[in-house]
Amino acid sequence: MMNDRRDGGQAPPGSAGLCAGCAHVQVVTTSRGSRFYLCRLSFTDAAFPRYPPTPVLVCRGFSPGDAPDTSAGG
Repeated sequence: MMNDRRDGGQAPPGSAGLCAGCAHVQVVTTSRGSRFYLCRLSFTDAAFPRYPPTPVLVCRGFSPGDAPDTSAGG
């Protein structure tokens, strides 16, 4: 299938890829427990999607950071 990734660069299931360790991410957790990775670079640069499809394996805006910010959504 077209979206079936079978290459060696695939991130583990459930992983956000680079987003999980990026300084520009804000993890938004809903009341139902879903997690979304908000790219704060999207606020100033339209080239970055607000909620990128995960796992993100390559990103020119990636910057290693501490544990991501988390916030509850509604």
